[in-house]
Amino acid sequence: MRLFYISSGCGFSFQNHLSDEDQNIIQAFRQMEKSLPNFRFSSFLLRREHPSLLFSRIRNFRPDVILSFRGANLPASVVTRLRSYRIPIGVWVVDDPYRLKTHEQLVKPYHFVVTQDSNSVRFYRNRGKPAVHLPLAVNPDKYCPQEVPEKYRSDICFVGSAFPVRIHFFDTLTPLLLRHKTVIIGQWWEKLKNYDKLKACIHNRPIPPSEVVKYYNGAKIVLNIHRTSNDRQDNPLNIPAHTPNNRTFEIAACRAFQLATWREDMQKLYDPQTEMATFRGLNDLRKKIRYYLHHDEEREEMAANAYRRTLKDHTYVMRLKFLLHLLRNHPQLKGIRSKPARL
Repeated sequence: MRLFYISSGCGFSFQNHLSDEDQNIIQAFRQMEKSLPNFRFSSFLLRREHPSLLFSRIRNFRPDVILSFRGANLPASVVTRLRSYRIPIGVWVVDDPYRLKTHEQLVKPYHFVVTQDSNSVRFYRNRGKPAVHLPLAVNPDKYCPQEVPEKYRSDICFVGSAFPVRIHFFDTLTPLLLRHKTVIIGQWWEKLKNYDKLKACIHNRPIPPSEVVKYYNGAKIVLNIHRTSNDRQDNPLNIPAHTPNNRTFEIAACRAFQLATWREDMQKLYDPQTEMATFRGLNDLRKKIRYYLHHDEEREEMAANAYRRTLKDHTYVMRLKFLLHLLRNHPQLKGIRSKPARL
């Protein structure tokens, strides 16, 4: 298979949200090109390379499939022109179900959709759009165990933006957080009712992945509090999210212990008894923070198990090999490929 990848156009320097996924995906595809004899890869860095190069590069590469990551910065007119080449072109969206209303319009010119949330697949298929599920993953070259200085060490750590459910959790947990060395990193935390009490614990700004890794490695417990499904009011059907976020894999790849929101797909990805500690609601989270802070061996054993499972099953190389399998065997994509390409 010959795959052509169009980056998100969100930039390769640090930005707030999923900032380094393009780099991670491109690196994994290049590794696969070296190890898989029948796979060839090329890419276009949207908003980094001149737009006129896109069409000539695709014509010269002659791909079997084109994949656009996120798609928000690739004009629909460009996708329509690429469709005329009779090469299957799909978009990989990574904000489902939070942005389903926006994505419903975004995906229209594409032949197919790849979504990171399993419970969103039906949404696209019900609208006549072929869709497959592919969770996000981790680049273990970036997220890995390391020794860190004291300034990165904590009892409780959270990295992420202050979405409403997280604000509620941290406001309610303030007495517990203040009894321990707590670090909260991200944007919008001034919205906390207890901001003045907690501000000594808060770095109220995003930080680059290279720093995130250090805080994960220095924490006894990393909290992975998932967003609620419609916190942006862009999911009018209120479709619940089923698949864990990318932080799940990134924290685990650091061999750090995490307490993660329970989601339906978690048990398909990790053993909840031995690999991944989860919580269902605020009271459960409070109870488990107290428990695991006082059970070091159990905490460290679970983190080690999750680390091994992540390297085995949840790296981007493993994930993208599965994507190639999906693309090769999707019946509707085979129908598009059966027509001669117009290059």
